[in-house]
Amino acid sequence: MKSSRVSSLIIATALLLVSCSSQSSTPATTSSTVAQGAPVRTTVPSKPGAATKAWEEYVKSFVTIDVSGISKSECGVYAMLVTEGSLTFYDWNGVQWTDISSLLMGGRGQVPLKVYSHDFTNDGVVDFFVTYGDNKARGGATYGGFFAFPWSGNNMCEWGWVDIDNGRDITKVVESPEIDQRRGVVYASGYVSSRWQSYGKLSYLPSSSSFIFQKAFKD
Repeated sequence: MKSSRVSSLIIATALLLVSCSSQSSTPATTSSTVAQGAPVRTTVPSKPGAATKAWEEYVKSFVTIDVSGISKSECGVYAMLVTEGSLTFYDWNGVQWTDISSLLMGGRGQVPLKVYSHDFTNDGVVDFFVTYGDNKARGGATYGGFFAFPWSGNNMCEWGWVDIDNGRDITKVVESPEIDQRRGVVYASGYVSSRWQSYGKLSYLPSSSSFIFQKAFKD
């Protein structure tokens, strides 16, 4: 009986050693998951004026119709370029200008004519107003839209075509725009009916992140 108990003890000890050895050689696993955040925009510090100099050189490689000014803010450095039948949008990463035209969502038409650079939203940052001539071949008028980003909130630093309240509907473009480049003011036609047509200055309304018509004549 004593021999049998000793044998059982030896076998149990051996099994315990094998079990411990197996556990130590197996990689530990955890149930925690590492969240993948949104890509972080990175830039490389550059010398003052480097972006402007590089932009002036870069646009020389294109047959341009119009070239925008440069928009600089804590959100980045951006610019636009108009070539025949094409509107492109660029970002300066500290080393070179990169095409990020996907943010234009196809633009507002097929025949861009001109891009105006001014702080249209009065936030201290240069925005863009682009005019199009798609309808001119059919005897129609030119039209245009604002490309900018909100002052604050969840969509701050997200470029997009800004809403325009034309007096009846919310749209992205206005017809027959006239631009006072010195003051950065856009005048355009608003709501049109069979009886009357509104015309006035477009002003930015921060509370709605949109442009509205001010009933005023060009002076």
